[in-house]
Amino acid sequence: EQVAENKTRIEVEDVDWNTLLHSTSSDLELPATSFTLGIFSGISHFLLSTYNRISVKGAQNIPAKGPFIIAPNHQSYIDGPIATNGLSSETLRNTYFYATEEHVQGTIRKTLARNNNVILMERDNLRNSIMKLAEVLKQGKNIIIFPEGARTMTGEMGAFKKTFAILSKELQVPIVPVCISGAYEALPRGTHYVKPHKITVEYLTPIHPDENKSYEEITEQVKSVICEALENQKKKQ
Repeated sequence: EQVAENKTRIEVEDVDWNTLLHSTSSDLELPATSFTLGIFSGISHFLLSTYNRISVKGAQNIPAKGPFIIAPNHQSYIDGPIATNGLSSETLRNTYFYATEEHVQGTIRKTLARNNNVILMERDNLRNSIMKLAEVLKQGKNIIIFPEGARTMTGEMGAFKKTFAILSKELQVPIVPVCISGAYEALPRGTHYVKPHKITVEYLTPIHPDENKSYEEITEQVKSVICEALENQKKKQ
């Protein structure tokens, strides 16, 4: 995402991910879980169900306990609450979001993020951000990562980054692919108001990491099943 949006270069090819993700650091400070997380979640779920008639499918595919990685496609600014619509209150409390610093600007937003399970991607310290994600998983909790990094420009899925696949393989954590459809029509790029368009969120069969598969192969496998589910949703519309 950094390369695509800011035309800068990041050297990560020589990173020994296995050693890095299994190491410990006393400097890691994870965000807190506040009661406001449940309040925000309840309000957003109510609005999505009444205004956008959100349909939740495949909730039985969400593991009963963590750790696991939720990997949805990214259509709009409201994909965060959409992706949590099928989670129980207990699972939500143990689920952390990975967000860019651009989405959390200003003192109030940063304070809310620190107290509502949001891990920020630090532009100047990407390794530290990824280690925080790893620490969450090692504690038996869950993370939500949007593999595309940024919202779709056209409604079509973009390229998937492999951070979630690295975490999955090295820590042997299953991935729950999530297909979001209708959110782009409800809130496309360049608009500021959510339209009352129907939204569907579908939790797909978990993918368990195969030690014989590369990061790229795992990434492509997840993208493929989401793409297939998205096509099926379009046919039903």
